[in-house]
Amino acid sequence: MTHIPKELSGRLSGFPRELLALLEAELAAGNGIVEVASCFPAPPAGLYVKLARPVTTRPRRSGGGISFLDRRSSLYSGEFCDERRFHFILEPPHPPEPEPDMDAIRAGRMPVPPPPDAVARFLSSMAIDYERWHDGIGYDLEALRNASAEERSRIEEILLGRGVTGWRDVEALAALGTPRARAALRQGLASGDPEVRMAVLSHAPELASDGERTAALVAALRDAEFYGGLTQALEEAEAHHPPEVVDALLRGALARSGEVAVHFAAMLAYLHGQAKEPFDWAQRPFFLRFHTEERREREEAFRELCARLGIGTSGYLPG
Repeated sequence: MTHIPKELSGRLSGFPRELLALLEAELAAGNGIVEVASCFPAPPAGLYVKLARPVTTRPRRSGGGISFLDRRSSLYSGEFCDERRFHFILEPPHPPEPEPDMDAIRAGRMPVPPPPDAVARFLSSMAIDYERWHDGIGYDLEALRNASAEERSRIEEILLGRGVTGWRDVEALAALGTPRARAALRQGLASGDPEVRMAVLSHAPELASDGERTAALVAALRDAEFYGGLTQALEEAEAHHPPEVVDALLRGALARSGEVAVHFAAMLAYLHGQAKEPFDWAQRPFFLRFHTEERREREEAFRELCARLGIGTSGYLPG
C-alpha cells in the first residue's frame, strides 16, 4: 500500500482486497482522498473512502468482485462496493445541471410552466425510487412548511389515507403536528413495525412514555434489521438503556446474526464505559469475532465481552 497514507493503513485493514487495489491504483494515478468515515452509505461496522475525482483506473461498471452504481446524489456519484455493501469507494457528486436558459425560452416563445403547488410537489416526493430509498431521502417537508392551510389539509388526508408505512410517513406527520396526525403516530408506536416505532421515537418522542419507549426499543433490538429500524434502535439505545435494553443487547450479541451481533457488542462496550464511542474502531478486531454463526466461537467472544464489562453470563450461557 505504497500510496495509501500511513495514518489510514490500520483503519483500512478490513477493506476488501479488490477495493484496496482500486484505491491504490487511483492514488497512484493522482487521485486523492477527501473523506474516510463509517456512516451512510456504509454501516458503522463498515467504511467508505470518498475520492477527490471520479475513478479513471477501471470501467465504471460491476465486475471483478466489485459492484458499481451511479447515483444522482448531492453527497456522491459513483459507488464501488463489496457484495455485502459494507465497504465503499465513492466518487464526488456529479456537477449540477445547468440552469434553464430563460432567454432561449423567451426567444422560442415557449410558455414557462407555472411552479407546481405544494400538494403537487409533496405528491411527487412520495414516489420513492431506488435512489431515494438508498440515499434516505424523505418527503418534501419544505413544500409542507410552505403550504397554505388548505394545502396542508389536503396533504394530511393523503398521508392518513395511505397509513403509516415507514419513517417518511412518520417524519411528515410529525411535521404536520395536527391532532389527527399525532393520533396516527400513536397508533404507529403501538404497531409491530420496528421501523415505524423507531421513527416515532425519533421524530415525536413526546408521544411515548418511558415504558413505551423501552418496549419499542427492546422489540426493535430483538427483531429489526439494518435499513429496517435497527440503526435507529442502536442510536436510541445510546441515549436510553435501562436494564431491559441492556438485556436485549446481550441476548442479541449472543443469538442474532453476525453483522448485527458485532454492533451489539460494540454498543455494550460503550454503555459500560469500555469504549470511547458506540463503535470503537480501536476494538474492531474484537467486535468482529461476533461475526460468526459458529456457536462455540460466538460463546467464547460473549464470555470475553462479559468479562470485560464486569457482568456474569448466568441466564445467557449454561454453566
